Amino acid sequence: MTTPAQRWSALHHGIDPARVPLLSGWLRLMWLLAGPLARRRVPPILLTALGAVFALDAVLLAGSVPWAAAIAVLAAVTCDGVDGAIAVLGDRASRGGALADAATDRLADLAFAAVLWRCGAPWWSAVVAGGLAVSVDAGRRMRGVPSRLTVAERPTWTICAVLACASAAATRAQWPVDVCVGVWIAAGAVGVVQVAR
Repeated sequence: MTTPAQRWSALHHGIDPARVPLLSGWLRLMWLLAGPLARRRVPPILLTALGAVFALDAVLLAGSVPWAAAIAVLAAVTCDGVDGAIAVLGDRASRGGALADAATDRLADLAFAAVLWRCGAPWWSAVVAGGLAVSVDAGRRMRGVPSRLTVAERPTWTICAVLACASAAATRAQWPVDVCVGVWIAAGAVGVVQVAR
């Protein structure tokens, strides 16, 4: 019988969770949260859709209630982890679910970039940030290297968006948000290069 880690690896192009810093711990947490839902046969697509709603909520909240937007960003990322965990634990992975998850991931990437703008970053920098996030994933698919991990992954976007929200909630100063968008753009540029090599 295969373990959840082996099933996850098979669904993620052979990536070994044990070789990626912090990934094993994150997956164990997601499997813990997903266990009761998988036993109740909750459809993974329900969590996928809920993650998209939270990501869009983060954009709407960031301009006026940035602390709530930070919570919505974290909720969106958690839903993204739990939907896959339900699929793994309940042996319910499907091509349709994978496509919906990938589409929701890109929507969330763009939403998190919009969160930066709503927190005070210039609109053009948020557009560049979102474009780089999508470009890293598109580059992987075009080059046929789906397992190539870069510094420009979902955790990077999440940290930048949450810190932008936290700084917008704590101070009116512009520079913390500018740092967040700058880190995002720098990581995205490096990620594009890493995928292209």
